[in-house]
Amino acid sequence: MPAELSGGQQQRVAVARALVLRPEVLLFDEPLSNLDARLRRRVREDIRDLQRRLGLSVVYVTHDQQEALAVSDLVIVMRDGRIAQMGRPEELYEDPADAFVADFMGEANVIAGEVLAAEGGRARLAIGGAEVEAAMRPHPVGPATLAVRPEAVTLTEGGGLPGRVARAAFLGQTREYEVETDAGMLFVIAPASAPAFAEGAAVGCRLERVIPLRG
Repeated sequence: MPAELSGGQQQRVAVARALVLRPEVLLFDEPLSNLDARLRRRVREDIRDLQRRLGLSVVYVTHDQQEALAVSDLVIVMRDGRIAQMGRPEELYEDPADAFVADFMGEANVIAGEVLAAEGGRARLAIGGAEVEAAMRPHPVGPATLAVRPEAVTLTEGGGLPGRVARAAFLGQTREYEVETDAGMLFVIAPASAPAFAEGAAVGCRLERVIPLRG
């Protein structure tokens, strides 16, 4: 009976009912919001596979950044009813227009810094009283607002931007940290295979890549 279907089954039936009408455009409005994590991934992959096999134009509305990145050829980020930025998933993630887009398209540490020198895809930066080097696209020398993705920070026993671990959590494949620094609190995601640090440990934050923000 319909009431006996699971959430994932109900979503599949809803998609099938829409496809029977042979639409040219299919609209999904938060289709996975009531599903658990594993089922979300499976149904998301089903939707993407259907879109490709049937050649459908799909408008997919979601507040889940991973969904937006996984199912899209083109992403449009809206803010207050206006387009904040549009582009391929990789473009919005790697080159966000401003702090809002950077934070919306996945976690981002937004910090103030100064570009001391930039050449050959790398830059020397002054951040939180420390001088660090990182990969960065071209940017004029001078003050800059920078975004650093959590996975682009490597914790070490010394060097880089000094900090202290305020929170540490083990999530199976990854570890998450909140690190207090003079540049502010940094959120860090590290692979579980990397050296682990306990809460209260003094660490160095090596910034592998930073993104200068335009606004």
